Amino acid sequence: MITANIIHRVFRITDGATSGTAFTIDVDARQYLITAKHVVPDLTVAARLQIFSSGTWTPLSADFVGAASGDADVTVLSARRQLTDPKLPVTPSMDGLIYSQDVFILGFPYDVEPNLLFGDGGFPMPFVRKAIVAAMDRNTLILDGHNNPGFSGSPVCFFRPNERDVRIAGVVSGYQAVSEPVYDQAGSPTSILIYVQYRARCCSRH
Repeated sequence: MITANIIHRVFRITDGATSGTAFTIDVDARQYLITAKHVVPDLTVAARLQIFSSGTWTPLSADFVGAASGDADVTVLSARRQLTDPKLPVTPSMDGLIYSQDVFILGFPYDVEPNLLFGDGGFPMPFVRKAIVAAMDRNTLILDGHNNPGFSGSPVCFFRPNERDVRIAGVVSGYQAVSEPVYDQAGSPTSILIYVQYRARCCSRH
């Protein structure tokens, strides 16, 4: 269900100390790179930013544009090279998003390196998770679903009802996890199931 204009906008990044996910949006003929603040905590050394492509980390020169205020965990950067073809447009807006509908989160959990690559740059295909919109207000979405470390900075995508157009509604800026044991037929714990509540900040052209 996820279309190429979303897949080609999602990247695995690191600032040397932490790694996570980032994605591009285009506004007024300029391309921006969106991620969570804690993925790139030291904004004064943006030159240390790296992007994963063709099986290795490569430097990515970027300028700091701005960050959300307060506890909103969102940062906006401007890469000095274009990462996504503008012929693959996407609308950054939560207009049409409906309470309780399914949304999709694309990112790179646990530093796993997918073998499937896309584009001339050899970028890895992101993993996809699904959640539902559990609550929403003007600037924040609360999403219930499964998550893993590494999805911070991921885009939250949705399809408007009766339309095939996919939009980016927000960015994953944090999550709360509750662990519960999974038991086998004999009643012995075999693994841990993680229930996750995401907190996503809304994405808009304004």
